[in-house]
Amino acid sequence: MNVIETNAMVLSSIKYGDTSLIVRCFTQNHGLKSFIVKGVFSKKKRNTSLYFPLAEIELCYQPKSNDQQLVFLKSAQTAYYYESLHFHPIKSAIIFFLAEILNLVLKEESENQDLYLFIEHSLKEFDQKKEDFADFHLVFLIQLTHFLGFYPNFEEEELPLFDLENGFFTASNSSINMLNAGETVLFKKLLELNFTQESKNIFNQSQRALLLEILVKYFQIHTNNFKKPKSLQVLHELFS
Repeated sequence: MNVIETNAMVLSSIKYGDTSLIVRCFTQNHGLKSFIVKGVFSKKKRNTSLYFPLAEIELCYQPKSNDQQLVFLKSAQTAYYYESLHFHPIKSAIIFFLAEILNLVLKEESENQDLYLFIEHSLKEFDQKKEDFADFHLVFLIQLTHFLGFYPNFEEEELPLFDLENGFFTASNSSINMLNAGETVLFKKLLELNFTQESKNIFNQSQRALLLEILVKYFQIHTNNFKKPKSLQVLHELFS
């Protein structure tokens, strides 16, 4: 089989044996793939930073006939050097959280260029932003639902309540998974936001915490086998 070269976003890495890693990636050209990376912890190679969460790497591998099998990574190098994402304490906590979310919700074994480019562009914007980035993860998560198939239906946006289960605005409190009027106002504000170099933070700490809980619940309802992220508590502590 031919050797494959592609860019990829690192979603997770687990130590394997004394010197190796199992790395799960979302590749630009081939969807989700998991690799064994040999010698990462050896004295000569020691390059664990290459596999930080959401690091973008160029990788090279030779596929096996059975796609379910782990393959050995032939080579990897940094595709894009972030200035701040893995060094700024708040940004790195957000990155760990988003990597965990993506690891839970991405199921695709095939190419999805639009989703890959959305993640790539969003992270570069986040990396370059020097201040007013505390709302980034909220904007990222709601925009991610476009690609996952459960972005909120805007047809009746003037109605006062939002039904998390059915994904639309309504006037009747007919579901157990319903936002109240105050929560719906916040949720509508989030839907209107874009994250750019010029954008400012919109929400205060308590609003941010509430919206994060709402979004996690929304993802739980619409994603199979979704578990509350372990890093969620870290974010709550950071923004409290």
